[in-house]
Amino acid sequence: MKSMINKAIAFIMLGVLCVSLAGCGGSEPDLEITDLAYAQAQGIMGGISNTDPEYANEFLEMDDDEVADFFKNYGYTIDGKAFKNGLDGWLSLADEFGGIQSISEPEMTSDSDSITATFEIIGNLRNGTSVVVMDKRSKITSITTSAEYTLAEDMSKAGLNTLLGMGTTFVILIFLSLIISLFKFLPGAGGAKAKQDKMAAPMDNAVSQIAEREEIASGNAMDNDALIAVITAAITAYEAAAGNTVSSDGFVVRSIRRHY
Repeated sequence: MKSMINKAIAFIMLGVLCVSLAGCGGSEPDLEITDLAYAQAQGIMGGISNTDPEYANEFLEMDDDEVADFFKNYGYTIDGKAFKNGLDGWLSLADEFGGIQSISEPEMTSDSDSITATFEIIGNLRNGTSVVVMDKRSKITSITTSAEYTLAEDMSKAGLNTLLGMGTTFVILIFLSLIISLFKFLPGAGGAKAKQDKMAAPMDNAVSQIAEREEIASGNAMDNDALIAVITAAITAYEAAAGNTVSSDGFVVRSIRRHY
């Protein structure tokens, strides 16, 4: 019995060891941060931060491949679109920084897929961060720049966005309400109901007359000729309201039956 327990424990330990070895073998080591990666990140950041806005427009108007070829002549491997996006993002935040006092040396980090260089930016009005990302071949694939805002500024922006969203929603609802309220002025809107009411009015009057005559003649034999005249008048009025012309001899009331 004791030997079976020992064997079971041994199998469990072997399984745990196999799982541990498999996990270690599956994880790839972090990429080596080479001098080339460091130099590329520092050089491209210096180029973006010192690019004149007018000269920057020439880059933004170039094709992605043209930008990549341009930097290739100077020993840089960079995605053309990534550079244009990074340059455009930097220019959009230039006023936010209010002039650059200094840009720190890059803080280099890496994982199994990429190398990241992070620059701290000190501005006259506010600080920020620029991040340059490179792939396994040290090719620059992404450049992003962000500014740091105070909590009050973040709350102010969030409140403004909320007000704009709610205001837009209410404006659209009011506009839809106005459109719906104008439907009654469209040709034919409500006309069918008015025509039905007009057609039903003579019939209602005739029914009222018949009811009055039956009340008056209760207990006595009803004058069939008078009742026929009333029904004939009601039918004629109903057809006339519907736009149909009916002559007095166009129909015949053959019999009248009461149901009590």
